[in-house]
Amino acid sequence: MTEKERLLGVLRGKLVDRPPVICPGGMMTMASREVMVQTACRWPEVHRDAEKMATLSLAMHRQTGFENLGIPFCMTVEAEAMGGEVEDGDEVTEPRIIQYPLQSVAEWRNLKEPDPNKSGRLPTILECTRILRQKTSDVPVIGNLVGPLSLATSLIEAMTLFKALSREPAEVHGMLGFLTDNSIQYGTALINSGADVIVISDPSATGEILGPRMFREFALPYLNKMITRIHALDIPVIVHICGNIRSLYEPLEGLASEGISVDSKVNIRDARNALYGKKLMGNVCTRLLQKGSIAAIQKVSRELLECGTDILAPACGLSAHTPVSHIKAMTQMVKAEA
Repeated sequence: MTEKERLLGVLRGKLVDRPPVICPGGMMTMASREVMVQTACRWPEVHRDAEKMATLSLAMHRQTGFENLGIPFCMTVEAEAMGGEVEDGDEVTEPRIIQYPLQSVAEWRNLKEPDPNKSGRLPTILECTRILRQKTSDVPVIGNLVGPLSLATSLIEAMTLFKALSREPAEVHGMLGFLTDNSIQYGTALINSGADVIVISDPSATGEILGPRMFREFALPYLNKMITRIHALDIPVIVHICGNIRSLYEPLEGLASEGISVDSKVNIRDARNALYGKKLMGNVCTRLLQKGSIAAIQKVSRELLECGTDILAPACGLSAHTPVSHIKAMTQMVKAEA
């Protein structure tokens, strides 16, 4: 099977020869400084250069054994397009928001409505997606979106937002609806540019912050609206949620995505039993990948597959300091076990 056939097959419930091993990009960053140096495509200039971004993504696929192409290398693209001020970081530090455009939730009406073809780095990501699609037809290109609640925390201070969930719920719903509609527009543009799978990362929607009641009210409806619109374009979706999701098992049964990506805190065996019918992705600890031994990385990866992981992947974004040999310990183990 090709890598694209394998990933799409798993997500669509088809029989495949073995589990895929991927790193989606976006929040789950897919880049190593080692590869940046070899390709002369380094952060931070890569973040605003479609050709260099594509070259680095292709080299990561080729050198690590990850079975996908995933961009961008941060989760600030949408927020910047809506008015957030971004500092691009350095060769090992991702871009980050340094100035929020909002001071209160009620100001959401002042947000810029981004045009995927004109605003901020959105056109760069779309162009890179087209380049990657032109370079290969057998490797899945993953398009990345930030979930509405997490996008909101890049536009307003997180504590202000979370207090508003109780104090100003109508304004929060208005803001989340606006963000969802614009994310759908951008996601559609990613798909039209060649994305085969969409990953929505919503780390702020963790059960450790929201709990099940607020997750049902402020996260689930907006995620499902995005997923439904993406499904209408015949594209599968994986949703990543950080933290321990045990308290969210019941509401997550209503999540419309094919796959759920989980943090290293999550016990895959428990999640497998609780989320029957969902494809589970994860959840090799990124600290282990960076600093652990090759033997330990292989052991954990093998155990995760035995416990029911459908798609093996890092539990979060890779550190740029992660050695390629450590990544290959995970990817080669999956392929050797087939």
